[in-house]
Amino acid sequence: MAASQLDLMPGEKMILSENPHWWYFWKQVAAAVGILGLLVLLSVVENGALETLFGAIAAVSFVVLLIDTGYELVQWRTTRFAVTDQRVAYQSGVIRRKGVSIPLNRINNVNFEQSMIARMLNNGTVTIESAGATGDSVFENIPDPANVRTLIFKEMEADEQSDSNRDAAAIAEALGRQTLPPPTASAAPGSGAQHRLGELEQLRQQGLVSDAEYEIKRKQIVDDL
Repeated sequence: MAASQLDLMPGEKMILSENPHWWYFWKQVAAAVGILGLLVLLSVVENGALETLFGAIAAVSFVVLLIDTGYELVQWRTTRFAVTDQRVAYQSGVIRRKGVSIPLNRINNVNFEQSMIARMLNNGTVTIESAGATGDSVFENIPDPANVRTLIFKEMEADEQSDSNRDAAAIAEALGRQTLPPPTASAAPGSGAQHRLGELEQLRQQGLVSDAEYEIKRKQIVDDL
């Protein structure tokens, strides 16, 4: 049987992992109600030919329902919607597998939709708008879609903050590697600061420092004068 759990990448943390909502089986439930109605009808029919016909239909329908329910149960078990601290992922299928993985930093927006019945059942559809050729990704039968949307936005914010912290650390390391020439007796006061400002400007031009980070570091250098 195909794996029912999402395989995580090294260092990846699982935040949410769910199978589809139980409404996934509504067709099987409707079929079972239909067979039950047929059995009730069979109990009140007194015509022998009709009894035989309805009995045969009920028996065949019951066997088909058992097979279909078993298959859909395995399909449900191997369908997984997951949110990690790095991506939103979806996988499904028994023999033929399919899946999608959307990095958090490529998600533009998350929407959800619920009909009146879906609101009563706490079920719905989640649509993720992302950058790239795939466009929108639609996921149906998601339990508590409003909470899923909030959770994805929370992880997007955390991922953005993590990226910002990594960039700041890289900038600090880059600035720390910059070596200044030893001051000479003829050097004018503040020449070292001017050199540091020049190097900072080069880092900004190379794209290693954003405008906001440039202004913060420039102010620190000026304050040291």
